[in-house]
Amino acid sequence: MTAQRIHRVALLVTILTAATNALLAAFGVITPGTAVVLWLAVEIPLLVLVAVLTVVRVRALRRSGATWTDALDALAGPAVAGLIRGELRAYRSLWLLARRRRDGIRDGVVAIGYTRGTMGVPIAFLVACIVETVAIHLLVPWPWLRTTLLFVSVYGFVPLCGILAARVVHPHLLDGTRFTLRSGRQVVATVRCDDIGEVLVHRQFRITSPAVENGVLYLPGPDGTNVEVLLRDPAEVKLPRLLERRRVPGRVERLALHVDDPAVLRAALAATRSGSGFTAAG
Repeated sequence: MTAQRIHRVALLVTILTAATNALLAAFGVITPGTAVVLWLAVEIPLLVLVAVLTVVRVRALRRSGATWTDALDALAGPAVAGLIRGELRAYRSLWLLARRRRDGIRDGVVAIGYTRGTMGVPIAFLVACIVETVAIHLLVPWPWLRTTLLFVSVYGFVPLCGILAARVVHPHLLDGTRFTLRSGRQVVATVRCDDIGEVLVHRQFRITSPAVENGVLYLPGPDGTNVEVLLRDPAEVKLPRLLERRRVPGRVERLALHVDDPAVLRAALAATRSGSGFTAAG
């Protein structure tokens, strides 16, 4: 049996053992004292074994030239690794939001926000989930189930809040030479300012989710887009997706965006393109 299989079998046995112990204790098949004894005698040694195997595998992968990203993919699989990275980035977004900081902002960089008017529905959904969690906590008669559901709910809320925070702390960036379009933590496109020909204030309500259609990149809000950027040369783009490996590339000649204030975008682009043939049209 290879080291990879040994590691996965040990991890699976550890998870199944912990889950079985918890269920038996929850349903009264074993006493809490017995559950603690099993936890000390069986689960902790299994966790130590898994930790040691994980360290050994990571060191072997790193010695073979693998990056930390490659190592995580090898340990957890691409799908699970993508979810882990997404969750960690959600926590980072919450940390940045709590500190009132935005990613990529430095001297000479203009932040172009795109969240105004887009957070109402997600926040309402989040509030509804919180109300539902409180109701379940009050109505469920079994303490162990109430505690479990509360833990699961809070664990789910934090990454969800992180996804919302990511849109706030990862604005579009304009640094004088490049216009970087982002959707949350994901970079959708990087366009040279010299390739931008015209910016139009133009509302479009038909498309309300990220898409590439007829040579146009759409990064809309719930009500569509409110500005269009015409390019002199086509640009490579990559549509945002929850899992990085599911992102779809494309090539576009126009950008249809929802931004907080089109006037700010036009003024910032005009400042970088002064005397270079740039047009900001109303």
